[in-house]
Amino acid sequence: MEQEELEYTPTTFDIETQSKNLQILKTFIPYMEGGNQKNFAVLVKFMELRNVITIFNQEPSSLSMCSYDDSSEKAFHLLNDIKKFCTPAEQDSIDMMMTAFQMFSSYDTMFHATTE
Repeated sequence: MEQEELEYTPTTFDIETQSKNLQILKTFIPYMEGGNQKNFAVLVKFMELRNVITIFNQEPSSLSMCSYDDSSEKAFHLLNDIKKFCTPAEQDSIDMMMTAFQMFSSYDTMFHATTE
């Protein structure tokens, strides 16, 4: 079975660590000579790494999903984010998992409400 080609969709991490300037610099790489190409590519990746370090040195990190106290809510948002990178068949499978999670969560909420 052949893997469906999906359009590139940047993640939140990509959006936070990339910039227009880095994208412009990356555009130069294929047009450079071999040795210069390698050195320049490493420099661009170093600049990206520096952006990552900067993000995680901030409090709170702009990538944090800690505002969601409920772990099932975090899982729901995670699965929704993952769906962007999946084929339609994979998206259907994730939708079925999410429906099952919601059913179990509703049952759990009802069960705890009746036992209290």
